[in-house]
Amino acid sequence: MKLSRWAMLTALTPLVAGGCGGFGNAMTAHTDVVARAAGKELKVDEAARILSANPQIPADPATAETLAELWVDYTLLATAAAEDTTLAMLDLDKFTETAREQAVVAKLQKAVVRPDTAFTEQQLQQRWATEGPGAEVRARHILFRVPSDAAPAVRDSIVKLAQQIRARAAGGEDFAKLAQQYSQDTSAPQGGDLGYFGRGRMVAPFEEAAFKLQPGQISDVVESPFGYHVIKVEDRRQQALGEQREQFRQYLVQKAQRDAWDSYIQSVTKAANVQVAPGAPKLARELAQKDLRLRGRSAERVVASYKGGALTAGEVAEKLRTAPPQFLGQLQQASDEQVTELIQNLTHEELILQDAGRRKVGLSAAEQDSIRKDARRAISELLQMTGLNRRLPRGAGASAAVEARVKELLEGAVNNTRQLPQLGPLGFALRNAYGHEINEGTFPRVAKAMQALRPSQPAPGMPGAVPQQGPPQQGGQPVPPTQGPPEGAPQQAPAPR
Repeated sequence: MKLSRWAMLTALTPLVAGGCGGFGNAMTAHTDVVARAAGKELKVDEAARILSANPQIPADPATAETLAELWVDYTLLATAAAEDTTLAMLDLDKFTETAREQAVVAKLQKAVVRPDTAFTEQQLQQRWATEGPGAEVRARHILFRVPSDAAPAVRDSIVKLAQQIRARAAGGEDFAKLAQQYSQDTSAPQGGDLGYFGRGRMVAPFEEAAFKLQPGQISDVVESPFGYHVIKVEDRRQQALGEQREQFRQYLVQKAQRDAWDSYIQSVTKAANVQVAPGAPKLARELAQKDLRLRGRSAERVVASYKGGALTAGEVAEKLRTAPPQFLGQLQQASDEQVTELIQNLTHEELILQDAGRRKVGLSAAEQDSIRKDARRAISELLQMTGLNRRLPRGAGASAAVEARVKELLEGAVNNTRQLPQLGPLGFALRNAYGHEINEGTFPRVAKAMQALRPSQPAPGMPGAVPQQGPPQQGGQPVPPTQGPPEGAPQQAPAPR
């Protein structure tokens, strides 16, 4: 979903108070403690020794950070499991909050989305001809290229020329001859003929225009990354519907439901007039870099406003803290437009949940209990997979037993003999319950110590640390930034170059 607006009035440091993930003034890069959790410490030399066991792991600060994060999460998980293998100390209502919200949204969708999903045979055949996976068109086009540094006046003159040639073609002049004379594509000698092509072969604007045309029809002037096109469809072809009839019918049903849901979201969000604050994308990236707690007025700062409410910096920070690490990494590289879309999506999610409340759409006690049981089951499976479900010594030996077990797990991950899921929201819940500290200033020292133990060899990252799976994903799940279609006009031999 999406995020909203807040003003970047101050630098991040004064905005944040009491960071949970930093050592503050008490600890600096000069200490040899990389991380602390539940009264235990990870030292620089120990971190370097664990990591250097695998020569394929790069000796760099990012690797040290990955280990520190895993060490904190699994130290806290082992500590909690040693105290109680059921992890009864977890606030299940908080831990399952996102899962419960998603269940509410699913019920709301069933209540408000009721599209017509009955298709006659004639409608099926018509939709198959235009939307079926095997649909192909044979088209010609005339390409008018635009220099990347073209002034507005130059661009306008090119558009005017394209419109004039389009009018001549629509008036009956031979399209192929016009393409030979005016097209700046490599297909010009062939009269602009691109042959048959299916969906996914052209850039989106070109494909959308071509597949809307029937044989003999000529498009309006179409803009693409290559310039301006005039398109003529010569023929359409499609394999018979045949045995794919029922599968295609289900596709149309699902598409109708998606379209209806999108229309509902647009109606809700348009009325709310969502506005994203200047500086919001920059701040979102900063929040994604650190495990931060926002307090007081900082947490209440408006990130996105809408009629009757707002999305705050504190809410965004909480969503980002429970997001998968892979998503947070993508967020750092995302464009302002992509981050703005994420902010808008989070705001839309808030508006949808508010609408569900107004419609009195919610979960029964039994449905909520089922979600809690699923979370317990997922946690139990995680403990069993890691062996942390086994009782550890109590009393004086408990701390040493936890440290030994965590060390064993990390060594297995580094040596590729074990996979450790990143705990995501579960790790966040444990950090809230026990507290932790990570000293980023020691990461370069860990990397240097690794190099001293063995030569550094570049590799794609810590092999045993795997993306979040099943259980830990009970928390917030912001939607990663999306990517547009690959650039290129017709993606085949006669493509514009």
